[in-house]
Amino acid sequence: MSALLDLFAGSLGGAAGVLAGHPLDTVKVRLQTQSGPTPQYRGTFHCFKLIVQKEGFRGLYKGMSSPLLSLSAINAIVFGVHGGTCRQMEDPDSITSHFVGGCAAGMAQSVIAAPTERIKLLLQIQDDKAHTKFNGPIDATKQLLRTHGLKSLTRGFLATVARDAPAFGVYFASYEWMARSMCKDGETSTLSSGQLLFAGGTAGMLSWLFNYQTDIIKSRFQADNSYKSYMHCIKQTYLERGYRGFFVGLNSALIRAFPSNAATFFTVEWTYRILLDFNVIDNVTKEAEKICAESQLLPFEELTLSYLIL
Repeated sequence: MSALLDLFAGSLGGAAGVLAGHPLDTVKVRLQTQSGPTPQYRGTFHCFKLIVQKEGFRGLYKGMSSPLLSLSAINAIVFGVHGGTCRQMEDPDSITSHFVGGCAAGMAQSVIAAPTERIKLLLQIQDDKAHTKFNGPIDATKQLLRTHGLKSLTRGFLATVARDAPAFGVYFASYEWMARSMCKDGETSTLSSGQLLFAGGTAGMLSWLFNYQTDIIKSRFQADNSYKSYMHCIKQTYLERGYRGFFVGLNSALIRAFPSNAATFFTVEWTYRILLDFNVIDNVTKEAEKICAESQLLPFEELTLSYLIL
């Protein structure tokens, strides 16, 4: 499998995952970031109902343009780095290799994910009573940079790395384990559509169970500038809500995780199959090798092209 295929399939999978899961992601964020002794939302379905009543169905899709654009790039990085890392391992197909590849992918994508999620969160928590209005991701980015500088845009970066590195390891390792357990010969290309959806959705749920408390702190820290540090955020969360504050919104996260990640892996897997069936990758690889042979490429250019076709 080539890195080029990983990047392309990952970008399509990312877009599919956003379209399938964004409404419940908005619900999760609203539940996670509400503060005070008397929260506005009592639970997942109450939050969903109030958003629709007060803001219409459009309220569920607030901030979607930011992840829709960025998650295509993020998932291209995720699947590209995961595949590339696995190919460098002694046993590329082992579950351990998929875990290590997932951890590397989680760290790599955090560079884009942290500022993207910061913008997404600020847009998602806006309601009709919000004091600060952002007209969209571009406007939000401009306002943050103008008022607080680059540091404000990257707020929550370390929490994003702490959340995503192990979570993506669990994500890819659990998907591979479940996919292989459902096919007799261990060849995941024989899995049915239903099996692909089940393996992808379940892997997504497991990764969220593994990292949810970190996600709570990350979301609250990114959404509220009053927190001076991560420890301050943890203490305030416990003082306001007790231990339950670290599980609020878990239902919506798990409900969202299944369709979103099922759509992601389903799209990625079928992209692999279609492109391989039509020999697209073989043709691209031959053309790339021809370019390398005929052109006077700089060492960096040749290295980059070689990585993409390996």
